[in-house]
Amino acid sequence: MIGLGSTAAVVAADEGGDLAPAEAQAKAQLFPERHVSGLRVNLEDSSRPVGTTLFGLQADDGALLQTYCVELHVPIDPEHTGYEEVPWDAYPNPDSPFHQNRDKVNWILHHSYPAVDLAGIEQAVEHEFDGGLSVEEAVAATQASVWHFSDGANLDEDDPTQRRGRHSGADVVALYQYLTGEENVGIGEEPEPELALDPAALAGETGTLIGPFTVSTSAEAAQLSSQLPEGVELVDGDSQQLGDEVTDGSEIYVDVPEDAEDGAGTLTLETDVALSLGRLFVGDKYNDSQKDEFRTQSLILAGAENTHLEVSGEVTWTTPDEPEPEPTETPEPTPTPTPEPTTPPDDDEDDDEEESPTPEPTTPPEDDEDDEESPSPEPTTPPEETTPPEDDEDDGDEGGDLPDTGADSTLLLGVGAAAMLAGAAALGLQRRGLKTADRDNG
Repeated sequence: MIGLGSTAAVVAADEGGDLAPAEAQAKAQLFPERHVSGLRVNLEDSSRPVGTTLFGLQADDGALLQTYCVELHVPIDPEHTGYEEVPWDAYPNPDSPFHQNRDKVNWILHHSYPAVDLAGIEQAVEHEFDGGLSVEEAVAATQASVWHFSDGANLDEDDPTQRRGRHSGADVVALYQYLTGEENVGIGEEPEPELALDPAALAGETGTLIGPFTVSTSAEAAQLSSQLPEGVELVDGDSQQLGDEVTDGSEIYVDVPEDAEDGAGTLTLETDVALSLGRLFVGDKYNDSQKDEFRTQSLILAGAENTHLEVSGEVTWTTPDEPEPEPTETPEPTPTPTPEPTTPPDDDEDDDEEESPTPEPTTPPEDDEDDEESPSPEPTTPPEETTPPEDDEDDGDEGGDLPDTGADSTLLLGVGAAAMLAGAAALGLQRRGLKTADRDNG
């Protein structure tokens, strides 16, 4: 069992299984020996009187059920006498006024015979009944009132019944008017099933609490039993093991051990309870593929003895898959950002720094006609070549003449020529400057 301190994984109805509840549906057979006949009544737009009957049904466990007809124009089929309890929406004729007026029909069933005895009806209806209200009168008036809402039929109030005498037509009219008049405000809610398990099926995993299944019953209690493998238990929401009885609103969980194998089980509820008035019974062949071949009159419950009801729920579980280990992510190296190349700024017309202009070549001024020609500089006479002194005889160097230093006569002549050219250039510039000054002064 999962302990109170454990975290239980609860499987909700929308995570697995059938969302629809499992409802206990009574099954019954026509029971002519328990039919109760009423007076034949005259209906408007009908060519002949129509018989009225409080039909007897016998449930599978022998309980007696009493019903009225809610399909005037569909006869009872004596060859197909099986009936089963269904919701109002399962009424066979989708175009019948029953769908719009079933709350009115339900009110009649709760305020007339046999739900209310004859004395109680007499007290409720403001009418002086002739010799008291009889069962035949009560059945006739009640059935005519039901047909008024289920089939749109109207009682001929001027000539309501075929028989005269003690069975006064006035008594039938008085009860009919009461049941179809302003007093009938309807009972709009469909009767709840006497025993249900919601949902009908659930699925989950081992090592968890699967549930809840919710119990609905009009009985004081219902017997709980199960067919489950060893080790699997029925518990409440606190993981406490349940006993063999549950009540309305109880929640049932299935505690599946972690080491259990994949499997399934069943839980069952049983109780004895009277069915609610207004429950609908249709021929059991309506649920077959050939249902149209077996049309038989639909009936609605007006009275019932306690009957035995049973409902079951299914549960399945599986071992959860082992989770795969998540791979360890290797962090990617962070790339070194590459610096973006610097774009040289565009030259602007207003740039402070302007490109240095290229100086224009200067044209030397032309000499005036009366300018005197500058005399060419006279060449300078190169110095005479000096003859190196002869070595003394007593020089200590036995090697003979001194080595040549490279300063021969050719070099000396070049130096002298360069000096002469430099002097001539200087003299020419001086003369040009004097001429420019004379021109400016003149």
